[in-house]
Order: sequence, then C-alpha cells, then structure tokens
Amino acid sequence: MIAMLGQHSGSVGFSIALHVAIVVALTASFRWSFSSRVTAMPAPIQGVLVDPAVLQKEQQRREQAQRKQREALEQQQRDKDAADKRERDRVAAEQRQKEQAERDKQEKAAKQKAEQEARDKQAREDAARKQKEALAAKQKAQAEADLRAEIAAENARLEAERSGVLDEYVRAIQSAIENKWNKPLSAQPGLECRVNVVQLPTGDVYDAKVDAGHCNGDEAVRMSIEAAVKKASPLPKPPSQAVFERNLIVTFKPQI
Repeated sequence: MIAMLGQHSGSVGFSIALHVAIVVALTASFRWSFSSRVTAMPAPIQGVLVDPAVLQKEQQRREQAQRKQREALEQQQRDKDAADKRERDRVAAEQRQKEQAERDKQEKAAKQKAEQEARDKQAREDAARKQKEALAAKQKAQAEADLRAEIAAENARLEAERSGVLDEYVRAIQSAIENKWNKPLSAQPGLECRVNVVQLPTGDVYDAKVDAGHCNGDEAVRMSIEAAVKKASPLPKPPSQAVFERNLIVTFKPQI
C-alpha cells in the first residue's frame, strides 16, 4: 500500500513538473513574440523647423543652376548654328569658286575660239587677196601679151596689105567660093553680096551668112552663095598667119 502511494506521489510530481515546464515555455514564447512585435513598430516622426531664408536661398541656387544650364545649352546651340553656317558658307564659297572657274574656263575657250576664228578669217582673206592679186597680175600680163600680139598682128597685117599678100588671100577665098557656086536662074549680071564667114584655124567653115542689106540678089541667090561657101570648106590657107581672121567679110562678086 505504502509502495503504491509512493508510486502515485511520484507520478503527481512528474505531472506537476511537466505542467510547470509547459507554462514556462509558453511564457517565454509569448514574451519573445511580444518583444518582436514591439521592435517591428516604426519609430515616431520627429518634426524639424526649417528657416525660410534657407529655403529661398536654396531655391535661388537651383534656379541659377537651371539658368546656367539653359544658357549653356543655348550657347551650345548658337555655337552649333554658327558652325553650320560656317560650313554652309564654306560649301557655298567652294561652289561659287567652281562656278567662277567654269565660267573663266568657258570664257577663255570662247576667247581662244574667237581668236582662232579671227586668225582663220584673216588667213582666208589674205589668201583670197593674194589669189586676187595673182589673178589680176596674170590678167594684166595676159592683157599686155594680147595687146602686144594684137599690135604685132596689126603690124603684120598692115605689112601684108602693103605687100599685097592680103589681097591674094582674099582673092583665093573668093575664087574658091565662086568655083563651088551653082548659079540660080534668078542671078543677074552685076551681082554683089557681102558674106559673113566664120572659119576655124584649119580653114573649115563654121558658119556662112549673106548680109541681106548688102546683097542685090533674091533669096535663091543668097542661099546659093551660102551653100557655095560651105562647099568651099576648108578655105585656102593664108600665106601668112598675120592675115588670118576667124571672122571674114568676103565680097562675092562673080562674073556673070
């Protein structure tokens, strides 16, 4: 019995001790939780008094800083605009220089072309003048030569006339024409006609025409005389070239 009481008393003591331990643990946990909640609470805000003059001074300092910043930006923009303008002016100046150089080049080329054209024109004019002068000199020399030849021919002709050679030549032509003449029935004694004869240097007759104003024969007579001149071609050669004439005037006066 006593043993059982002893065992019961031990059990009660152990149970009390266990409950005490639980209470202590709960108490410690509550305190730690409360302490944590108290520590996490924010600190109270404390008010600070600020001097308005300090605020105004700070505001002025900020405004001054902003103004300086704006001025710096504006100055930077002005510098950039000035640099851009200088660059545009430089490019424009280069363009003007190029255009002026091109104009100078074109003007120089035009001047050289005009000078060359003037030289060519002067050369052509000089050549034409020299050619004209040479032609004039040649014509003058030819005219002088022709004149001398005419004078010489006239002198030879006069000499031939004085010597009777021209009369012989004319009589030979007249005789040749009369020998080839077929007298028409209308031909009358005393017939006399002037005949214009054109001959070549070989004596061949190129043309023959009776001058109706210097002929007392009718149309049949005139035609017969012209036919006789052509039949007599070539005409007798002159005894001297001094008496040769391309255009002859022959008096046809046959014996009927």
